[in-house]
Amino acid sequence: MLKNTRILLIFSLIFLISAPLMAQKTNRKKLEAKRIALKKEISKIKTYLDKTKKKERSLSNQVKDLSQKVQTREALINTISEEIGSISNEIEKNSKEINLLQDELDNLKSDYATLIYKSYKNKSEENRLLFLLSSDSFFQGFQRFQYMKQYTQFRKNQGDSIKSKTVKLMVMNDSLAIKKITKSNLIDEKKYEQEIIVLEKDKQEVLVKKYQKKKFKYQSEIRKKQREERKLTQQIESIIRGAIKKSGAKSKGFALTPAAKALADKFISNKGKLPWPVEKGLVTVRFGRQPDPMGSSLKIESSGVRIATNKKAKARAVFDGKVMAIQKNPQSGILSIFVQHGNYITVYANLENALVSKDDKIKTKQTLGTIHTNAVTGKTILKFQIWKDVTKQNPSSWIYKM
Repeated sequence: MLKNTRILLIFSLIFLISAPLMAQKTNRKKLEAKRIALKKEISKIKTYLDKTKKKERSLSNQVKDLSQKVQTREALINTISEEIGSISNEIEKNSKEINLLQDELDNLKSDYATLIYKSYKNKSEENRLLFLLSSDSFFQGFQRFQYMKQYTQFRKNQGDSIKSKTVKLMVMNDSLAIKKITKSNLIDEKKYEQEIIVLEKDKQEVLVKKYQKKKFKYQSEIRKKQREERKLTQQIESIIRGAIKKSGAKSKGFALTPAAKALADKFISNKGKLPWPVEKGLVTVRFGRQPDPMGSSLKIESSGVRIATNKKAKARAVFDGKVMAIQKNPQSGILSIFVQHGNYITVYANLENALVSKDDKIKTKQTLGTIHTNAVTGKTILKFQIWKDVTKQNPSSWIYKM
């Protein structure tokens, strides 16, 4: 019983010591993954926003692009700071463990040196034989023989322990050196990002001052874009309501067949795991009400997300379904494609052509059409929305890592 209690106590102590270290390593891996993701996002901003026709970019577009870049870089700097803090804690704990291990190793070596010295003094076979023969009885001789065996084994164990602890100490020292190099590199990276963000904020300040001089003109532009967004949303909602009515529903939602219900359930089960509606892209406007980067009292009201991508990029279906409708703007010729997944609808707007037809059955990642590139800004933007019946959904909750 006492033995079992001691074993349990030892395992408990091991757990208490190792659990915080494991948690700390897991946290640092998450921070590292976040840092890599943010650096990729900055790279995407350079690819999809910076490479547009700079001479023709409006002031409002420049401010919005720069604001997105600054926000992403600030998030990166904060993540790097957290990662540096995490590594500093690991270095401190490692240093303490190394010091304890070094003390333990010094004590072991001291004890071992004493053992070797005693063994040397009594090393001759004659001394050992005399030690055995001088026993008062056979039993005492046997005990002395056992003692000699145990003493030899103990000395061997001490030597093995010194070897293993020396190796462990070398590994820990190497690990500590790597952590210090990693920390140093992260500090350099943070300094670099801080220098860049200062320049970007200076540019932002200059642009905002320009904006103040032509405030009313740009506010008018923003209001116009908001009206266009509201009009598009109303058109989408009108098409969905028409489809619901056509399905024979007596309520606000679609009347679903068993097959359509099964498809909707499958769509729901993939929430948060759906592929992006473009092969490569960057979200430039997120879902919902949000402040306008121009710093005005105006707000952006987005019914979905806007994704910047490469010129001539294709929109692709995020899930199996059927083409419910293809809407064409009579003035611009720009298309919107509606794909139905039971009582869920995904909308792919701002397309210059359609590669599918109404009532076509669609597979996940199937190309739907080519995304339109704005002749003035040079940007290729997909406007993507998700609806459940006539209720707008946040695409970021449905699309994987959006």
